[in-house]
Amino acid sequence: MKPDVETLIIGAGISGIGAAIELLRRGDSSFALLEAASELGGTWRDNTYPGVAVDIPSVSYCFSFETDFPWSREYATGAEIQRYVSHCAGKYGVTRHIRYRSRVVRSEFDGTRDTWTTHLEDGSVVTSRYLIAATGLFTQPIVPDIAGLESFAGKTMHTARWDHGYDVRSKRVAVIGTGATAVQVVPEIAPLVTQLTVFQRTPIWIAPKLDRTLSGRRFSLRRFALIRRILRGVSESGLEFLTFSIVNYRRFPFVVRLVQRSLRTLMRRQVSDRATADALVPAYGLGCKRPTISNGYLPAFNRANVRLVTQPIERICPGGIVTRDQTVHGVDTIILATGFLTTEQGNAPAFEVIGRDGVELGQFWTAHRRQAYAGVSVPGFPNFFLTAGPYSGGFNWFAMLQANLTHIMACIDAAGERGVTRVEVRRDAHERYMRHMWQRSEGTVFKAPFCASANSFYLDRHDDPSLTSPHTPWWRAIRGSWKGTQGYRFGAPEGGRA
Repeated sequence: MKPDVETLIIGAGISGIGAAIELLRRGDSSFALLEAASELGGTWRDNTYPGVAVDIPSVSYCFSFETDFPWSREYATGAEIQRYVSHCAGKYGVTRHIRYRSRVVRSEFDGTRDTWTTHLEDGSVVTSRYLIAATGLFTQPIVPDIAGLESFAGKTMHTARWDHGYDVRSKRVAVIGTGATAVQVVPEIAPLVTQLTVFQRTPIWIAPKLDRTLSGRRFSLRRFALIRRILRGVSESGLEFLTFSIVNYRRFPFVVRLVQRSLRTLMRRQVSDRATADALVPAYGLGCKRPTISNGYLPAFNRANVRLVTQPIERICPGGIVTRDQTVHGVDTIILATGFLTTEQGNAPAFEVIGRDGVELGQFWTAHRRQAYAGVSVPGFPNFFLTAGPYSGGFNWFAMLQANLTHIMACIDAAGERGVTRVEVRRDAHERYMRHMWQRSEGTVFKAPFCASANSFYLDRHDDPSLTSPHTPWWRAIRGSWKGTQGYRFGAPEGGRA
């Protein structure tokens, strides 16, 4: 039976658009993208809270083959990134392949035909030879399990579901959470509200944001491709150094400690009150959880209408938030800056994936640790690829994505060249690779004793730092190209001939 499409991509965010572009660049138009929402964009479509922006320079936070975009700032706003993703989808002809309002609930591998059968929420079915999961990472907001949250009489909203019809001006506002999102939201709304109370469980490392307005394209050197490549190389070198320091912490601990000492001094200088400054500086080591950048978050606590609360939240009542010391903090609005599901079962991918032996991927990871060969393939799941699987993450999503897509496309190309219908990572190659990943992970900063208090989303339920790669992006790119498809087995359906 000929499948409906050769390749089915789930998700039309950055990863899905990138995978589609790679297929089209190879002359393959037999594919479709299924998108649950009514618009492409993923994370940057959903997150529209005040101050939303990327924490990677815009010259790096883009596809390496599409760098000529009129960014307005050194660090692009969320709206600009959304426009960039739409621009890429239109320019490279991806848009016509997207099927909106198509939420996937389950996909099963048919070993007799070497095809995937994907079931949608509306009851329809799509068959494909290959399946690429590109549902992203930050798509499912976490609503904290706080007693009485539903009883609050005021307005409650998660930053990923910002209600632009609600005006926070002249309100008493509480922000729960002090991660990267809160760091962007707090300085934006602080001048508008009557009172802003920030509830902190774990502080975050914050570096200065070397942001600036970019010149118009007509007078900017960035209009030259060579200049953009140089700027991108400089930016990526900085990220490479940061990643190198974190993943090689056991061998070079002095590097992280030196940067950490400088950041601690810079952070304290920005807050007038000594006790507040001390509370805002992390006790855990730099790199245990993702640091961020901001010039406005820490100074916001110098405002008379902004205060920090470090007492744990005990419950929420109709009039506000009650902390463990039984203080009632009266508020009109609660903003949940509490992040997203990451390594939990049911996320990344956000649908059931049932492999060759009837094994569901999420259950397999829950029982046997999160794992994937080269961050993209799992034994027992033929013709299935992840754009951001375990041990493939890094600071720059685009760098990680393009390295993974190079590997995925090499597998699909190799199957086509051999005239076969199945490609699956060999179990022995996978096990060797994962032993290396687990061994390397032990030397990263995430396994250092001082990370115990970080509450890092990098660590999964097995206490493995499976969200990140224990190698730098450049190492992965070079190593991935050298390895090629050596770890894979190519063949035909059960009972057929290779």
